[in-house]
Amino acid sequence: MSRTADSIIHTGIWINWSQGRILGSTITLSERNGGLLTAFLATFVTTAGVACWAILSYTLHQTRARQDRASTIHHQQQATLRNAGTPSSATWQFLQIYWYWRKNAVRPLARTLPLLLLALLNIVFFAVASIFSSYVTRAAGNEVLIRSPRCGALSSEGSDSASQQAFSDFNRLETNDTSIAASYSRACYGDVPDPLQCNQYAQRSLPWESNPNVTCPFAPELCLLGPTAAYQMDTGPLDSHRALGINAPLSDRVLYRKLTTCSPIRGKNRVEAHNDTDPSHIAYGDTLVDYLFGPVGENNHTFRYNMHSLVDSNGYELTSLVAFAGAARRAWEPIPALSRTDGDLSIFFLTANSVTYQEPVIDPFYIATTPKPIQLTDVNLTFYSPDFVVNVMACVDQHQFCNPFTRQCTPLNGSLVLNSGITQLNLNVAQYTTAQLINLHLGELTTYYSVHSRGANALRASETLNDNLQVGLPNTQWMTEMSSWFGISMAKLQQKVVQYATGPSTIPDSYSLFKPQTAAERNICNNQIIRKTNGTTSFSVLGVAIILIIGTILIITSWTLDTCVRSIRRKKKSNQYKSLQWIVDEKLQLQRLAYEEAGQGHWREGASTVPLTEKDDKIGLPRNANMEHPRLSQLAGHTVITYPGTSPETEGLMEQKGR
Repeated sequence: MSRTADSIIHTGIWINWSQGRILGSTITLSERNGGLLTAFLATFVTTAGVACWAILSYTLHQTRARQDRASTIHHQQQATLRNAGTPSSATWQFLQIYWYWRKNAVRPLARTLPLLLLALLNIVFFAVASIFSSYVTRAAGNEVLIRSPRCGALSSEGSDSASQQAFSDFNRLETNDTSIAASYSRACYGDVPDPLQCNQYAQRSLPWESNPNVTCPFAPELCLLGPTAAYQMDTGPLDSHRALGINAPLSDRVLYRKLTTCSPIRGKNRVEAHNDTDPSHIAYGDTLVDYLFGPVGENNHTFRYNMHSLVDSNGYELTSLVAFAGAARRAWEPIPALSRTDGDLSIFFLTANSVTYQEPVIDPFYIATTPKPIQLTDVNLTFYSPDFVVNVMACVDQHQFCNPFTRQCTPLNGSLVLNSGITQLNLNVAQYTTAQLINLHLGELTTYYSVHSRGANALRASETLNDNLQVGLPNTQWMTEMSSWFGISMAKLQQKVVQYATGPSTIPDSYSLFKPQTAAERNICNNQIIRKTNGTTSFSVLGVAIILIIGTILIITSWTLDTCVRSIRRKKKSNQYKSLQWIVDEKLQLQRLAYEEAGQGHWREGASTVPLTEKDDKIGLPRNANMEHPRLSQLAGHTVITYPGTSPETEGLMEQKGR
């Protein structure tokens, strides 16, 4: 990718159409803001847990409330339900109640355990919920949108394409793009992908199926392995959204398919050897071998090999040519037996030169079965030389677009002639624009461009070559090479689609940036998905909404539940004693009851949340209170209010007897 800085990552709400409008609603935030939201959600869930306990404790208190007298442990449990603001404090209080009553009450464990377990369950549930609240980021995944002001494609229109500068710029771009694609393909298209490199595109790699026994796409006399032993790689239909990250609903997607068929080519019947007799040539006196698969420019031969290279200590050399179907002018004009009008043709000439092999190789692209004895001081070795100085491979690349709704498809064709078929698919504007974006880069997906700028470095066999000594190669090495080149073309497709949205990192002098002209093109610019694991955090809007809605309901319910229930009971005139018990079990009312029964203070608001005394009233423990069993009625400098003819203590006893 050219530009994946945080500045071009869209932050805000967007829809990931992989999961639909509702499940795919996503909010992407900067890493800092994402951390704040994650922390807020965790705190909010904890607060909602406290609110849930408030609702649960209110329900339990009111269910257990009774007009008849009950045991002290019952009322202590009721007071705990009323005043323990959090499930953790309630848990601790219930444990203390059980511990102190374990030898002084009937079945204290059985009477306390259910309440204790409910409090613990609340703690565990919301602790887990608080942790899992961060999973709303996992629900959204690590996919983000690119929105770059440099969105567009490089264009050489208006410049002199035949100039030295234009030629140099094109080669530099091609070399750079192919090198990046080759590196990505090597790291990410294997069985063990590199996680450091492979977390860029919407899909790590584009899949394909291979078949080693398909009909050879060339004339039978050219097919080295026979008419039904060609190797084919077929992507099948690739969804423009899922495979390439062009974010769009189902109605705006297209399907793209690439089909490449390769076969080793029989070259010995199309070879001419001669000596160079022109003294002005650097190859004067050398034996030259011409391979005749169609003229290249003014040369009648397609490829020429100098036999002197066999002793020049050179390693592998790989030369490639391309012929695009439908092109007005072609540097190489293939012979009829090789030419295709429905696909782009690439041909490769592999020369092993001075390479020798440790073991016999019967792979058709590297075949080396000629023994080459080598005598060292203490041992005799046998290496193997190539059977042919040049081995030839040819591939046909074909492309296809389909409308997923009408099931109409273009014929399999070359990259330059596919456009006319696209117009026949009854695509809507968004689909057509998407197809044209992909079509813009199809020429660069030709197998030729996977190899041309890299030469012998494109060979996987080169990775096991040491000082022109090659370890043994499997019989299917040529298929490994073809798969590698196909993988490079697929990685390049991923790269090019994303590069359109990010914009090129540099614009060569002979190129200009062609920006989107239509609303559909601008929409594609604003809807390219990539993967990014740092710098931003994405959240599921649905997940965040569920947390906020449920949490808010719990919090508001905990605030209003008692008021609503009390109002209903007042209107129905039933169970009002339960509401009264909820009031008097509140800690401030319990305090009022204690001090008022002890004759301290002139109290009012006895059925309110906060009871009040007169402005100048003073209340508190007597100064000579018993440290082991303190009581409020023993005054020592406190004002005590008594009923006529009673003491504070006898007044409390009279209340118990129902005075």
